Amino acid sequence: MNYKEIGYRIQIAREEAGYNQKELSEILGISQAALSNYEKGKRRVYYPQLQKIADILGRPLEYFMQPIEWEGPGVNFNNHDEFGEILQVLIEMKDLPREERKTVIDYIKWLKSNKRGEKDDQF
Repeated sequence: MNYKEIGYRIQIAREEAGYNQKELSEILGISQAALSNYEKGKRRVYYPQLQKIADILGRPLEYFMQPIEWEGPGVNFNNHDEFGEILQVLIEMKDLPREERKTVIDYIKWLKSNKRGEKDDQF
């Protein structure tokens, strides 16, 4: 279990409970920056603090300790570090203006289509 996975679960549980970062950080008695760093996986959440978060958000402690596994059509992330990195990029993208998010998505599609074209050219 890495810090990014725990942080992602904190963020999801917080959002599902209807809190923003400012509200939850005030309840926890920590700065909003500290909570943000927990959610981004940049700061370790120690057991007592994680238990407090779990209690406030109405989740069992085990919820935060489960590894994130994602499998879908054409997707299989066995490397949790890679998944965490991709997930962090997606989380950070939500703060970009809509047009910039579209640019990033278009660029990824362009990279993927060029990669496919290279494979086709090799045969």
